[in-house]
Amino acid sequence: MAEILETLSTYIARIEKGQDQMKKPIVLSTHVTMPTLKDGDIEKVPIACLFNGVSMFYTVTVPPKTHVRTHSHDEDIFRYVVRGSLTINDSIQVNEGVWFLIRANTSYKIDTETGYTSIMGYRNSSACLSNQPGGKHLIDEQAKKKT
Repeated sequence: MAEILETLSTYIARIEKGQDQMKKPIVLSTHVTMPTLKDGDIEKVPIACLFNGVSMFYTVTVPPKTHVRTHSHDEDIFRYVVRGSLTINDSIQVNEGVWFLIRANTSYKIDTETGYTSIMGYRNSSACLSNQPGGKHLIDEQAKKKT
């Protein structure tokens, strides 16, 4: 097994080698092969997205039996599902532990029977929009403490 000193530059170089696997409008982690780093019994699998300029990350919790209407974004949208599952465009099943990337200007909808929790990143957006009028969210001033 070869050895590597993982630095930002070696990480970026390895990710860039795999970018040809990332050309589809919707990319799941199960579609991308990336070498795993081993440290004894610990494994580190890089997420093959280059997050240049990521400005906003959220933990998003979606309740069971939710339907998110067809829409698109003017930037790539990244999500990593940490709990539950969802279906994209009636046919792409995404389960817990899988990340996916929706390319800019790709129309998609999401349905979930179980509900899900994901980590979501916006790269260039100046706003995280809501389905509410004007795209505005309601804000709960009572800060939630995650356990």
